[in-house]
Amino acid sequence: MTMPEQPDTALPEDQAAGLRRLAGARGFPPLPGRLHCIAIGSGKGGVGKTALCVNLSYCLARLNRRVLLLDADLGLANVDIQIGIEPTRTLQDVVFGHCSLEDAVVHIPNGPDILPSSSGTPEMADMGNARRQMLADDLLRFAANYDFLLIDTGAGIGKGVTTFLASAPEVLVVVANEPTSIMDAYSLIKVLCKERPAPRIRIVANMVRSLEEGERLAERLQGITQRFLGMDLPLAGAIPFDQSLRDAIRTRRPLINLAPGCAAIQCVEELARSLIAERRHAKVDTTTTTNLFNRLVDVAVKADGAPNP
Repeated sequence: MTMPEQPDTALPEDQAAGLRRLAGARGFPPLPGRLHCIAIGSGKGGVGKTALCVNLSYCLARLNRRVLLLDADLGLANVDIQIGIEPTRTLQDVVFGHCSLEDAVVHIPNGPDILPSSSGTPEMADMGNARRQMLADDLLRFAANYDFLLIDTGAGIGKGVTTFLASAPEVLVVVANEPTSIMDAYSLIKVLCKERPAPRIRIVANMVRSLEEGERLAERLQGITQRFLGMDLPLAGAIPFDQSLRDAIRTRRPLINLAPGCAAIQCVEELARSLIAERRHAKVDTTTTTNLFNRLVDVAVKADGAPNP
């Protein structure tokens, strides 16, 4: 698959040359079947999506899985803020050729590896086709070293968000128990359902008062998707709200470090264990990660309005 030249998004010569080599007749490099890629999104902001991503990545890491957490909220990143790290390099440095992915990764003791993004950088939010393709290539080859790749996307249904969500084989849509969150989550699901093939989509009811409330919330959203989209969305997990979460965000510490025994973390741990169990018992599909790579590049091209080769 050969990508059309994009003169307005020229890359440094060494990176462009590498990109052309990788897009040659032999196709894109296959990735090992063990990689489990999950994108996490929400229609509405402020529903605790990033906090869930952070704590889920910690739970998976503490269950002896190698985890890479990508902050894909390009332009308004805050994974680093919630973890309490101050990265010297970000995805912006990778995209513009200032460092490699290996150099940008932040290793957290007893936790996941973090690929931080930049905040308040319009160049990242408006990334062109060629740079997004290069990022997709490098990222998925690099992620072959891990068991889980978690992608924390921005909120909403913009192209920069749906590119990452539609590229993953599995998407967790985080929803809170409020009308705007439910309807915005439905809008996001509707957009993702138009992809062919569509990713596997499941619901995470977040910041609910009880597990029963989470189940009722999921049933409300399921009723909407069944009526208008003809699809049933499983509930992946329900996470109760914990007062300690505000303290965790304010002090820039993951909730799992501040209140490891709270009900919210117990539910996130249960979600992590279920993801591991699914991966362990799933039939290995050797084409999954290769298709993921090709799909990410293809969706990125469509998002930028370029013709499909």
